[in-house]
Amino acid sequence: MTEIPADGDDFSFVFSRTACVENACGYFGGRLTLTMAETGDEKHRYHVVTLSCGSRSGEFDAYPAEDYPDTPETSGEAAFTVNAGALLARVNRVSYATRKPSQERNGAAFCVQFMGNRVYALDGYRAAWDEGADTVPKPFLLYAEPLRCLRVFSGSHSQAEFRFSPPRLSVTDGTTTVIFRMAELPPFQLDSAVPQKYTEAFSASPQELLSALRYLNAASPKTRTPYVYLNGNELSMTVNGRKYSASVNIQRTGDTVMGLNLHYMADALKQFSKEKSVTVKISGIHTPVVIEAEGRGDRAMVLPLRSSRYAAA
Repeated sequence: MTEIPADGDDFSFVFSRTACVENACGYFGGRLTLTMAETGDEKHRYHVVTLSCGSRSGEFDAYPAEDYPDTPETSGEAAFTVNAGALLARVNRVSYATRKPSQERNGAAFCVQFMGNRVYALDGYRAAWDEGADTVPKPFLLYAEPLRCLRVFSGSHSQAEFRFSPPRLSVTDGTTTVIFRMAELPPFQLDSAVPQKYTEAFSASPQELLSALRYLNAASPKTRTPYVYLNGNELSMTVNGRKYSASVNIQRTGDTVMGLNLHYMADALKQFSKEKSVTVKISGIHTPVVIEAEGRGDRAMVLPLRSSRYAAA
Protein backbone atom coordinates (compact mmCIF):
# COMPACT_ATOMS: atom_id res chain seq x y z
CA MET A 1 0.00 0.00 0.00
CA THR A 2 1.18 3.53 -0.71
CA GLU A 3 -0.21 7.04 -0.52
CA ILE A 4 0.09 9.64 -3.29
CA PRO A 5 -1.21 13.23 -3.42
CA ALA A 6 -4.62 13.47 -5.08
CA ASP A 7 -7.66 15.76 -5.12
CA GLY A 8 -11.23 15.48 -6.44
CA ASP A 9 -14.14 13.14 -5.78
CA ASP A 10 -13.85 10.27 -3.31
CA PHE A 11 -14.33 6.87 -4.97
CA SER A 12 -12.71 3.43 -4.93
CA PHE A 13 -12.12 0.51 -7.28
CA VAL A 14 -9.75 -2.39 -7.97
CA PHE A 15 -8.06 -2.72 -11.37
CA SER A 16 -8.62 -6.12 -12.99
CA ARG A 17 -5.57 -6.02 -15.30
CA THR A 18 -2.86 -4.23 -13.36
CA ALA A 19 -0.11 -5.18 -15.81
CA CYS A 20 -1.86 -3.26 -18.61
CA VAL A 21 -2.36 -0.26 -16.34
CA GLU A 22 1.32 -0.32 -15.37
CA ASN A 23 2.39 -0.51 -19.02
CA ALA A 24 0.15 2.43 -19.94
CA CYS A 25 1.40 4.57 -17.06
CA GLY A 26 4.93 4.10 -18.36
CA TYR A 27 3.94 6.38 -21.25
CA PHE A 28 2.29 9.04 -19.10
CA GLY A 29 4.08 12.11 -17.83
CA GLY A 30 2.59 14.94 -15.78
CA ARG A 31 -0.77 15.31 -14.11
CA LEU A 32 -2.96 12.18 -14.27
CA THR A 33 -6.78 12.37 -14.30
CA LEU A 34 -8.94 9.40 -13.24
CA THR A 35 -12.70 9.14 -13.91
CA MET A 36 -14.90 6.19 -13.09
CA ALA A 37 -18.21 5.02 -14.58
CA GLU A 38 -20.33 2.18 -13.23
CA THR A 39 -22.13 -0.19 -15.58
CA GLY A 40 -23.95 -3.51 -15.53
CA ASP A 41 -26.79 -4.74 -13.30
CA GLU A 42 -26.79 -5.56 -9.61
CA LYS A 43 -25.45 -9.09 -10.13
CA HIS A 44 -22.87 -8.22 -12.78
CA ARG A 45 -21.77 -4.76 -11.73
CA TYR A 46 -18.37 -3.51 -12.87
CA HIS A 47 -16.50 -0.26 -13.36
CA VAL A 48 -14.68 1.39 -16.22
CA VAL A 49 -11.85 3.67 -15.13
CA THR A 50 -10.43 6.16 -17.61
CA LEU A 51 -6.85 7.36 -17.17
CA SER A 52 -5.98 10.57 -19.02
CA CYS A 53 -2.64 12.32 -19.20
CA GLY A 54 -1.89 14.95 -21.80
CA SER A 55 -2.83 13.66 -25.24
CA ARG A 56 -3.13 10.03 -24.13
CA SER A 57 -5.97 8.16 -22.43
CA GLY A 58 -7.15 4.63 -21.86
CA GLU A 59 -10.19 2.82 -20.48
CA PHE A 60 -9.55 -0.02 -18.04
CA ASP A 61 -11.89 -2.54 -16.42
CA ALA A 62 -12.16 -2.47 -12.63
CA TYR A 63 -13.97 -4.30 -9.84
CA PRO A 64 -15.99 -2.74 -7.02
CA ALA A 65 -13.68 -2.20 -4.05
CA GLU A 66 -16.11 -3.86 -1.64
CA ASP A 67 -15.62 -7.15 -3.54
CA TYR A 68 -11.91 -7.07 -2.70
CA PRO A 69 -10.62 -8.58 0.60
CA ASP A 70 -10.09 -6.12 3.42
CA THR A 71 -6.57 -5.04 4.21
CA PRO A 72 -5.23 -7.13 7.13
CA GLU A 73 -4.87 -5.35 10.45
CA THR A 74 -1.30 -4.78 11.59
CA SER A 75 -1.60 -3.07 14.93
CA GLY A 76 1.28 -4.80 16.67
CA GLU A 77 4.03 -2.88 18.36
CA ALA A 78 7.06 -1.73 16.39
CA ALA A 79 9.75 -4.38 16.74
CA PHE A 80 12.77 -2.95 14.94
CA THR A 81 13.80 -0.36 12.37
CA VAL A 82 16.32 -0.88 9.56
CA ASN A 83 17.03 0.38 6.08
CA ALA A 84 14.79 -1.85 3.94
CA GLY A 85 16.96 -1.41 0.85
CA ALA A 86 20.02 -2.65 2.73
CA LEU A 87 18.01 -5.55 4.14
CA LEU A 88 16.84 -6.48 0.63
CA ALA A 89 20.47 -6.59 -0.53
CA ARG A 90 21.19 -9.08 2.27
CA VAL A 91 18.14 -11.15 1.32
CA ASN A 92 19.19 -11.20 -2.33
CA ARG A 93 22.60 -12.57 -1.39
CA VAL A 94 21.12 -15.67 0.25
CA SER A 95 17.64 -16.32 -1.14
CA TYR A 96 18.92 -18.53 -3.99
CA ALA A 97 19.37 -21.25 -1.34
CA THR A 98 15.59 -21.68 -0.95
CA ARG A 99 13.40 -24.13 -2.80
CA LYS A 100 11.07 -22.95 -5.52
CA PRO A 101 7.45 -22.28 -4.47
CA SER A 102 5.30 -25.41 -4.37
CA GLN A 103 1.62 -25.97 -3.69
CA GLU A 104 2.26 -29.51 -2.49
CA ARG A 105 4.77 -28.71 0.22
CA ASN A 106 5.29 -26.02 2.77
CA GLY A 107 8.18 -25.46 5.14
CA ALA A 108 11.31 -23.62 6.14
CA ALA A 109 13.08 -24.67 2.94
CA PHE A 110 10.96 -22.10 1.06
CA CYS A 111 11.79 -19.31 3.52
CA VAL A 112 14.44 -16.75 4.28
CA GLN A 113 15.10 -16.88 8.00
CA PHE A 114 16.00 -14.02 10.33
CA MET A 115 17.71 -14.61 13.66
CA GLY A 116 19.91 -12.23 15.62
CA ASN A 117 22.22 -10.51 13.13
CA ARG A 118 21.85 -13.28 10.56
CA VAL A 119 19.77 -13.53 7.40
CA TYR A 120 19.96 -17.06 6.03
CA ALA A 121 18.37 -19.68 3.80
CA LEU A 122 18.81 -23.42 3.35
CA ASP A 123 16.97 -25.97 1.27
CA GLY A 124 18.47 -29.21 2.62
CA TYR A 125 21.26 -29.38 0.04
CA ARG A 126 22.92 -25.99 0.47
CA ALA A 127 22.82 -22.89 2.63
CA ALA A 128 23.76 -19.22 2.45
CA TRP A 129 23.91 -16.70 5.25
CA ASP A 130 24.81 -13.09 5.84
CA GLU A 131 25.89 -11.58 9.15
CA GLY A 132 25.32 -7.83 9.45
CA ALA A 133 25.13 -5.03 11.98
CA ASP A 134 21.32 -5.03 12.24
CA THR A 135 19.81 -7.41 14.79
CA VAL A 136 16.20 -8.62 14.98
CA PRO A 137 14.66 -8.95 18.46
CA LYS A 138 13.19 -12.40 17.80
CA PRO A 139 13.49 -15.04 15.05
CA PHE A 140 11.02 -15.14 12.19
CA LEU A 141 10.66 -16.69 8.73
CA LEU A 142 9.31 -15.10 5.55
CA TYR A 143 8.67 -16.86 2.26
CA ALA A 144 11.38 -15.96 -0.24
CA GLU A 145 9.18 -15.10 -3.23
CA PRO A 146 7.12 -12.31 -1.57
CA LEU A 147 10.29 -10.73 -0.15
CA ARG A 148 10.86 -9.26 -3.60
CA CYS A 149 8.25 -6.66 -2.60
CA LEU A 150 10.93 -4.96 -0.49
CA ARG A 151 12.07 -3.45 -3.81
CA VAL A 152 9.54 -0.68 -3.29
CA PHE A 153 11.85 0.64 -0.55
CA SER A 154 15.19 0.02 -2.26
CA GLY A 155 15.47 3.55 -3.66
CA SER A 156 14.83 5.16 -0.29
CA HIS A 157 17.46 6.15 2.24
CA SER A 158 14.88 6.42 5.02
CA GLN A 159 14.51 3.79 7.67
CA ALA A 160 11.63 1.30 7.54
CA GLU A 161 9.71 0.15 10.58
CA PHE A 162 9.05 -3.58 10.96
CA ARG A 163 5.99 -4.38 13.06
CA PHE A 164 4.98 -7.83 14.32
CA SER A 165 1.25 -8.64 14.17
CA PRO A 166 1.26 -12.47 14.10
CA PRO A 167 0.76 -14.16 11.76
CA ARG A 168 1.75 -11.06 9.77
CA LEU A 169 4.67 -8.68 9.59
CA SER A 170 4.26 -5.16 8.21
CA VAL A 171 7.02 -2.94 6.84
CA THR A 172 6.47 0.79 6.39
CA ASP A 173 8.49 3.92 5.74
CA GLY A 174 5.53 6.14 6.67
CA THR A 175 4.22 6.38 3.11
CA THR A 176 4.39 2.87 1.67
CA THR A 177 3.48 -0.30 3.55
CA VAL A 178 4.07 -3.95 2.66
CA ILE A 179 2.38 -6.72 4.68
CA PHE A 180 3.86 -10.23 4.71
CA ARG A 181 2.47 -13.45 6.13
CA MET A 182 5.10 -15.06 8.32
CA ALA A 183 5.73 -18.79 8.20
CA GLU A 184 4.72 -20.07 11.62
CA LEU A 185 7.68 -22.42 11.89
CA PRO A 186 10.66 -22.65 14.24
CA PRO A 187 13.92 -21.35 12.76
CA PHE A 188 16.67 -23.77 11.83
CA GLN A 189 19.70 -23.66 14.12
CA LEU A 190 22.28 -22.89 11.46
CA ASP A 191 25.34 -23.42 13.65
CA SER A 192 24.41 -27.09 14.03
CA ALA A 193 25.03 -27.62 10.30
CA VAL A 194 28.21 -25.57 9.82
CA PRO A 195 31.49 -27.50 10.26
CA GLN A 196 33.58 -26.28 13.18
CA LYS A 197 36.92 -27.68 11.92
CA TYR A 198 38.40 -27.98 8.44
CA THR A 199 41.03 -30.34 7.10
CA GLU A 200 41.78 -28.21 4.03
CA ALA A 201 41.32 -24.65 2.78
CA PHE A 202 42.42 -23.21 -0.56
CA SER A 203 42.01 -19.92 -2.39
CA ALA A 204 40.65 -19.63 -5.91
CA SER A 205 39.24 -17.14 -8.39
CA PRO A 206 35.44 -17.41 -8.38
CA GLN A 207 35.37 -16.28 -12.01
CA GLU A 208 37.76 -19.09 -13.01
CA LEU A 209 35.80 -21.72 -11.12
CA LEU A 210 32.54 -20.46 -12.62
CA SER A 211 34.05 -20.53 -16.10
CA ALA A 212 35.12 -24.15 -15.62
CA LEU A 213 31.67 -25.13 -14.36
CA ARG A 214 29.98 -23.36 -17.28
CA TYR A 215 32.23 -25.26 -19.69
CA LEU A 216 31.36 -28.61 -18.13
CA ASN A 217 27.67 -27.75 -18.21
CA ALA A 218 27.82 -26.69 -21.86
CA ALA A 219 30.05 -29.48 -23.15
CA SER A 220 28.32 -32.44 -21.50
CA PRO A 221 24.91 -33.86 -22.48
CA LYS A 222 21.98 -32.74 -20.37
CA THR A 223 21.52 -34.94 -17.33
CA ARG A 224 19.30 -35.07 -14.26
CA THR A 225 22.43 -35.68 -12.17
CA PRO A 226 24.89 -32.89 -13.05
CA TYR A 227 27.56 -34.06 -10.62
CA VAL A 228 31.02 -32.56 -10.81
CA TYR A 229 34.06 -33.95 -9.00
CA LEU A 230 37.06 -32.03 -7.69
CA ASN A 231 40.18 -34.20 -7.74
CA GLY A 232 43.39 -32.28 -7.16
CA ASN A 233 43.06 -29.18 -9.33
CA GLU A 234 40.75 -30.84 -11.88
CA LEU A 235 36.98 -30.49 -12.13
CA SER A 236 35.36 -33.30 -14.09
CA MET A 237 32.02 -34.81 -15.07
CA THR A 238 31.17 -38.20 -16.52
CA VAL A 239 27.93 -38.45 -18.50
CA ASN A 240 26.86 -41.49 -20.55
CA GLY A 241 30.33 -42.97 -20.15
CA ARG A 242 32.12 -39.87 -21.51
CA LYS A 243 34.37 -37.69 -19.37
CA TYR A 244 34.61 -33.90 -19.51
CA SER A 245 37.20 -32.02 -17.46
CA ALA A 246 38.73 -28.61 -16.80
CA SER A 247 41.82 -27.73 -14.77
CA VAL A 248 41.73 -24.72 -12.45
CA ASN A 249 44.53 -22.70 -10.90
CA ILE A 250 44.39 -23.71 -7.25
CA GLN A 251 47.03 -24.85 -4.78
CA ARG A 252 45.56 -27.53 -2.52
CA THR A 253 47.01 -28.81 0.72
CA GLY A 254 44.87 -31.95 0.82
CA ASP A 255 43.80 -34.73 -1.54
CA THR A 256 40.10 -35.07 -0.65
CA VAL A 257 38.01 -35.92 -3.70
CA MET A 258 34.75 -33.97 -3.56
CA GLY A 259 31.55 -34.64 -5.48
CA LEU A 260 29.17 -31.67 -5.79
CA ASN A 261 26.05 -30.67 -7.67
CA LEU A 262 27.28 -28.42 -10.49
CA HIS A 263 24.36 -25.97 -10.28
CA TYR A 264 24.51 -25.66 -6.50
CA MET A 265 28.24 -24.99 -6.60
CA ALA A 266 27.77 -22.40 -9.36
CA ASP A 267 25.07 -20.60 -7.37
CA ALA A 268 27.35 -20.47 -4.33
CA LEU A 269 30.20 -19.00 -6.36
CA LYS A 270 27.90 -16.40 -7.96
CA GLN A 271 27.34 -15.03 -4.45
CA PHE A 272 31.00 -13.90 -4.62
CA SER A 273 31.34 -13.33 -8.37
CA LYS A 274 32.63 -9.76 -7.97
CA GLU A 275 35.45 -10.80 -5.64
CA LYS A 276 38.97 -11.53 -6.87
CA SER A 277 39.37 -14.52 -4.60
CA VAL A 278 37.35 -16.85 -2.39
CA THR A 279 38.39 -19.39 0.20
CA VAL A 280 36.98 -22.89 -0.12
CA LYS A 281 37.00 -24.89 3.12
CA ILE A 282 36.73 -28.69 3.20
CA SER A 283 36.30 -30.82 6.29
CA GLY A 284 35.57 -34.22 4.72
CA ILE A 285 33.79 -36.06 1.92
CA HIS A 286 30.50 -36.18 3.83
CA THR A 287 30.48 -32.70 5.39
CA PRO A 288 29.55 -29.38 3.79
CA VAL A 289 31.93 -27.27 1.74
CA VAL A 290 32.01 -23.66 2.96
CA ILE A 291 32.87 -20.72 0.68
CA GLU A 292 33.73 -17.24 1.95
CA ALA A 293 35.59 -14.09 0.89
CA GLU A 294 37.84 -11.85 2.96
CA GLY A 295 36.16 -8.80 4.46
CA ARG A 296 32.60 -10.04 3.88
CA GLY A 297 30.01 -11.19 6.41
CA ASP A 298 28.26 -13.64 4.09
CA ARG A 299 29.09 -17.29 3.41
CA ALA A 300 27.82 -20.14 1.27
CA MET A 301 27.68 -23.84 2.04
CA VAL A 302 27.10 -26.81 -0.28
CA LEU A 303 26.56 -30.42 0.75
CA PRO A 304 28.77 -32.99 -1.04
CA LEU A 305 27.37 -35.99 -2.83
CA ARG A 306 27.15 -39.33 -1.10
CA SER A 307 28.12 -41.38 -4.13
CA SER A 308 29.53 -44.85 -4.77
CA ARG A 309 32.01 -43.15 -7.10
CA TYR A 310 34.03 -42.16 -4.04
CA ALA A 311 35.24 -45.74 -3.78
CA ALA A 312 36.51 -45.68 -7.35
CA ALA A 313 38.10 -42.27 -6.80
